[in-house]
Amino acid sequence: MSESNVRRLPEVLDPDDPDAVGYLERSLVDSPVWQMGPRAPETAVSRRDPKLLDFLASARNAPLGELEFDVLAWTITRWFQVGRPPNGRLGASFGDLARSLYGKKGGGKQYALIREALENLYAVSVDLVVIEGADHEAVFKSTRRKRIIQTLEIRERVGEIVDHGQEASEDGIEVELASWLVAQLDAQTITALAWGVIRKLTGISKRLAIYLAAHSGDFSPITRHTERFVVEMSDGLYEELGITASRERQRRATVSRALQRIAEHDARYSLLTVEPAGESYVLRAERPIAGNVSRLPGPLAP
Repeated sequence: MSESNVRRLPEVLDPDDPDAVGYLERSLVDSPVWQMGPRAPETAVSRRDPKLLDFLASARNAPLGELEFDVLAWTITRWFQVGRPPNGRLGASFGDLARSLYGKKGGGKQYALIREALENLYAVSVDLVVIEGADHEAVFKSTRRKRIIQTLEIRERVGEIVDHGQEASEDGIEVELASWLVAQLDAQTITALAWGVIRKLTGISKRLAIYLAAHSGDFSPITRHTERFVVEMSDGLYEELGITASRERQRRATVSRALQRIAEHDARYSLLTVEPAGESYVLRAERPIAGNVSRLPGPLAP
């Protein structure tokens, strides 16, 4: 692995840093089980996976919403930061997590939300299509009932502890990622996410930004300086994005509004639009060729 292709990671992901990048395993990024939007996520969801015919991806026992997605992306990024431990174990304080998610250390309310998201990630079991192989050589393999987090330990102080002038340790977590997930991460089957963009977006806009990140390797050069990604506005795409409007015009309008919100927060794209193409419509995204954030993650910056 060349040094130029390795991105050294800062110790804290800053949602206000336009260069901050988080990482998530590609099978989980592509899974339709994430529930994005203002409605409270359900504890059980089953949706058709557009990558395989007749395969229903599902999540059971706990909801997987927007915060769970972001907390898992942070956790996986931290796994890379601490040197990719083969046992999948990593630790952090609630303050570290809150700073990365909210841009500040946070307090009781933020800690409670983070704790709930971690407990949901620990409790959930997922049926998903695992993507194996490097970019552009992916092999899809159907699997059943996978855990994401194998063990979760939450440390909390009870009362005030006086330690003869020494600073008491901060409340924190110890996480062990599931072995299948560690193997996937070690094989670099990952998607890079513009952290500040993902944290600022919600609902369909967030889902669409994640979709574009997952297809970052599918952009093709159209000039010496610009590359483009085009996808047809199909029923499968609407289903993957969680768009449920019955009329085609309404669904296209939903995508157009989501693209506008992405453009407000993500300066990497020079064009994000829905436009006619023959008898159908396509989503077209363009960016400078240097606009890809998916350099491989390295260890913590010194």
